[in-house]
Amino acid sequence: MQAEITPVTDPANWNAATFAGADEYTRHVTPAEVDELTAVCAGLESRGLGWADTAREHFPFTTLAPLLQDTLRELSEGRGFSLIRGLPLGEWSKDRARLAAWGLGTWVGKHVSQTAQGTRLIDVSDVTGKEPSPRQYKTSQELRLHMDPASDIIGLACVQDAKAGGESVITSAVAVHNAMQALRPDLLALLYQGFHWHRFNEGRPEDGPYTRGLVPVFAQEQGRLACRYVRSPIAAGHKEAGVPLSDAQIEAMDLFDKLAASPELRISFRMQPGDLLLVNNLAVLHARTQFDDHEQIDKRRHMVRLWLEGLPGFRPVPQVLNFFNGGQCGIPHQAGQQAQYDIAALYKERASGGVVKLGL
Repeated sequence: MQAEITPVTDPANWNAATFAGADEYTRHVTPAEVDELTAVCAGLESRGLGWADTAREHFPFTTLAPLLQDTLRELSEGRGFSLIRGLPLGEWSKDRARLAAWGLGTWVGKHVSQTAQGTRLIDVSDVTGKEPSPRQYKTSQELRLHMDPASDIIGLACVQDAKAGGESVITSAVAVHNAMQALRPDLLALLYQGFHWHRFNEGRPEDGPYTRGLVPVFAQEQGRLACRYVRSPIAAGHKEAGVPLSDAQIEAMDLFDKLAASPELRISFRMQPGDLLLVNNLAVLHARTQFDDHEQIDKRRHMVRLWLEGLPGFRPVPQVLNFFNGGQCGIPHQAGQQAQYDIAALYKERASGGVVKLGL
């Protein structure tokens, strides 16, 4: 019998009323910090090095070090996210913007693969219009609040914003957990029991197309809560396994979605060119509203995405949540494989929740 689920006490338990305004979670970089980042990137470029050629030792920041150390503490032991603002990413070449985002990321985690092709840095832009895709960063479609499936920390660096829309939305998973515990502990218990998750053709061949064991949405490790939630692979996994989701399981995900998107729990903001948002991907959900982009390709919305494994001492991670890579962080490189799934057909099914409308 599952033990009684109680409310979780955690610094990452916050809601919309916690913050009087964006200044409470935003750190503006100083001219001296910009100068240091510029000099380090220029020095690497003069040696012919790009982001893929570099590691932490290539970014010996001193002026930026206190900011990045504070950011790491906030991610691990604080509210679980930080917005750094004022980086000259939109003024630089895209190659330098990628290099800068990558280098800043090396101070808060270890870069891991984000695709079966082994890509460790992703350009987030709309290449499909509003069409659904198993990799939703390639679309302009509104996204449900979720965690990315295979990282401890995510980073999003804004190089260019959209013509309209594209608001960023984040919600504390701890707050969602505690709200569900108060309202429907029976449904919360189902999220602890777990689901079959589909890997959308990006897992190791020996693991099969979906998880044979159940992967929970909520789990606790060393007294800390961790969350992993993406609804579409749960719906797809149960379909592939021939184990239809029960009405109660669908109701549990419906309630999770409703609470996560509620004005009482979520906060939203528009990312500007030069912003770097870092999020604890075990404690904070993220989403994006639908956006309309510029016709000119060079003006279209462009984010650089990082997936990071926490450094030693980071928030403990239940291995069961890393279902792509044998308990390790990241998506394993699999030559010749790429993400595949008929998401448009899946969205027609009740279990998937369909295409979300966040109501912003």
